[in-house]
Amino acid sequence: MSDSIVDVFDQASGSYDSVGVDFFTPMGAALVEAAAPAPGTAVLDVGCGRGAVLWPAAAAVGPTGTVTGIDLAPGMVSRTAEQAAAIPWVSVRLGDAQAPAFPAGSFDVITAGLVLFFLPDPRAALTAYRKLLRPTGRLAFTCFAAHDPRYPETMKILARHAEGAPPPRRNDDLFGTVESITEALGGAGFETISVREVTVDSNFRDAGQLFDWVASHAGRQVVRHIPDAARPAAIAEVAAAMGAPITFHTRLRIVLAA
Repeated sequence: MSDSIVDVFDQASGSYDSVGVDFFTPMGAALVEAAAPAPGTAVLDVGCGRGAVLWPAAAAVGPTGTVTGIDLAPGMVSRTAEQAAAIPWVSVRLGDAQAPAFPAGSFDVITAGLVLFFLPDPRAALTAYRKLLRPTGRLAFTCFAAHDPRYPETMKILARHAEGAPPPRRNDDLFGTVESITEALGGAGFETISVREVTVDSNFRDAGQLFDWVASHAGRQVVRHIPDAARPAAIAEVAAAMGAPITFHTRLRIVLAA
């Protein structure tokens, strides 16, 4: 079983952002609102997933603009491209968020919703994005400021029931503080940089829905190592620790760079 992040998201593509929990959709909407792509402009959405950023970006630029979504997970691409088929100014294709294959100066806005910290070299990605932007272009991305403490607690409980799950991944230090983010962007050639935080509330009716939600995104890297026979016990332990209903408060950084 491969634990590469691409394989994990490929497997999760069928349920990603579709288990009845507000998480990626409000985060994507907040990112596009901050990026404010104008009608008629060209947007590149890297790591587009199932379209949390793609759809509000398409609405913002309208039929005189273009929105291109890229993702390395084939399942994400095929499902999102099918949804996009009815929107002529939106295209979705396989592509690497680390080094998007487009000519220099192709885009007015580049968006990256909760993507950069998964990349092997996010600093190199920032430099690549700078080259893809037109002189007046801007980059807008999100990263986590702080998870609700009940999320890592949930993941620790689930990991105890998993067999051979990989250890928790560690993000690049550039995402640690506003200062480190600003420094990395400056090193990539960006000049006007702003960072603000928003909080997204996610409600779960019970531990079973929380389990399904974890399995629908990167948390699947742990959940898929839980044997089917052990899942009821894992969910019961989460329920005992969390109660019901459950609400997570996630703090998000929205970063703009021009």
